[in-house]
Amino acid sequence: MTKIIGHRGAMGYRPENTVSSFLKAIRIGAHGIEFDVHLTRDNIPVVIHDERVDRTTDKIGEVKDYTFGQIRKLDAGTWFSRDFFNERIPSLNDVLSLDVAGDFIFNIELKAGSYYYPGIENIVLKQIYDCHLENNVIISSFDHGALLEVKRLSPTIKTGALFCARLYEPWEYLKSLKCDFYHPDYRTIDKEIIKNAKMHNLPINTYTVNNENTMTDLIQADVNMIITNYPDLGIRILNY
Repeated sequence: MTKIIGHRGAMGYRPENTVSSFLKAIRIGAHGIEFDVHLTRDNIPVVIHDERVDRTTDKIGEVKDYTFGQIRKLDAGTWFSRDFFNERIPSLNDVLSLDVAGDFIFNIELKAGSYYYPGIENIVLKQIYDCHLENNVIISSFDHGALLEVKRLSPTIKTGALFCARLYEPWEYLKSLKCDFYHPDYRTIDKEIIKNAKMHNLPINTYTVNNENTMTDLIQADVNMIITNYPDLGIRILNY
């Protein structure tokens, strides 16, 4: 059965990558959540999408330049709605400590961009193992070197390579990364690619699907996971 994963929680309804967003996805009945991790100046993994805090908080600057204590004081909710005044940027540990079902999925995206966080793979893995969630986690990234490092450090942790472009027969490349999943933009795949990915033992977890008709088509094609801002739509289709 296709699993429905809440993108940055339930970001269609709550400020993205906040505890309130994750709790909303859990209440909806999502099979898991997807979220993004950066490191603070003192190497604490925090859950925020952008390299900078400007878009989703009341301050400006790069995540890497804030200590955890400083970033914890930022208002991460008012930009979305005054109803979420003083919502905070959570730590990775905050999210991994949420009360969820035993088979709940945590899709942790290691952020790739203009800045690389040395040691982020080991820091994130340590927290996963400390929380005894190694069987519940998928680590994804556009930084495929980071995925290789994850597998070097912990071969049994599941990984998924993110892509935004259409690829021609990506199976061998994905296997060279030792990936367990293929994470493409939904606009770059079709039924044939989904079928071929399965044949090559690389199930597809696709992002970010917010249209009911598209979700229905992907579920009928038996895609492995759908990452969506509106997990209730996917759950409703599955239960129809």
